[in-house]
Amino acid sequence: MTTSDQWVRTITGFSGILVGPERSVVVTVWDEINVSGTTVPERLSERLARLIEGGRIAAGSKLPSERQLTEILGASRISVRQALQDLEMRGYLSSRPRSGWTVNTAQDRTLEGSIFGNMSQKQRTIREVMDLRSVIEPPISERAAVRHLARELAVLEQPLLASEQELVKSAPSPSALQQFDVEFHSAIARVTHNPLLIRLVDDTHEWMTPTRQITFQTTQRMKLSVTAHRMIFAAIQARNPVAARNAMQEHLREVLAAIDPLTEH
Repeated sequence: MTTSDQWVRTITGFSGILVGPERSVVVTVWDEINVSGTTVPERLSERLARLIEGGRIAAGSKLPSERQLTEILGASRISVRQALQDLEMRGYLSSRPRSGWTVNTAQDRTLEGSIFGNMSQKQRTIREVMDLRSVIEPPISERAAVRHLARELAVLEQPLLASEQELVKSAPSPSALQQFDVEFHSAIARVTHNPLLIRLVDDTHEWMTPTRQITFQTTQRMKLSVTAHRMIFAAIQARNPVAARNAMQEHLREVLAAIDPLTEH
C-alpha cells in the first residue's frame, strides 16, 4: 500500500468526514484543494470554506489532524493551522481540546462567526489591527498629555515637522512618511515615562505593519494623518488629556476609513 493510499484510507476512517464513503469522492474532494502558489493559508481557507458550504465536507464531521492534513494537502503545518484558525474565526469550524476540528452547521456558522467573519482575510487583518490600535493608543496619548516634560516636546514634534516638510515636496516619499508616522506614535509612548507602554507600542509595530503598507499610503491618507498628528501634538502640548485622547481616536477612525476601501480587491 502506498503512502497516498494510507492517507486516503485514514481519511475515510473519520466518521462523516465527507458526503458519501466512496474512495473516489474522498480523493476528488481533497484534490480540489490546490494550495500551490502564494498566500497558501488564505487559499486553503477559502477552498475548505467552499467545500463545507457545498456540503462536500459534511456538517458535524471531524477533520483529520493538522499533521494528516499537512500530508494530504502538501502544505506546511503552519499554513494548515492558520487556515483552520481562520475558518474557526469565521464560524466554519469548532475546536476543542483533544477533540480536534469539527465542521459547524450553517446555523452554527451564523451564531459562532466573529464580527469580522464575512470579510476577506485582508480586510479582517486591517480591522483587527485597527481595533488593537484603538484600544492602545488613545489612552497612551491621554497619559502623554499629562506626563510629558516640557523639554520633550521638541523631540515629539520632530517627526511631525519632518512629515510636514515631506508633504510640500512635488513627489512626497511614501516610505519616508511611513517612517515618520512610526516615529511619531513611538514618541508619544515614550513621553508617558512608562517602560511597559513604550515596549507595548514598540512590540505592536510589527502587528501594525498591514496598516502602513506602501500601497495604502495614498495622498489623501498622508495628508489626513499629518493633519491629525498636528492636532494630537497640540493637545499634548496644551496638557489636555481629553483632547489628546479624542484626537487620537478620531485619527484612527480616519485611517481606517482611508485604507479600508483599498482592501476590497
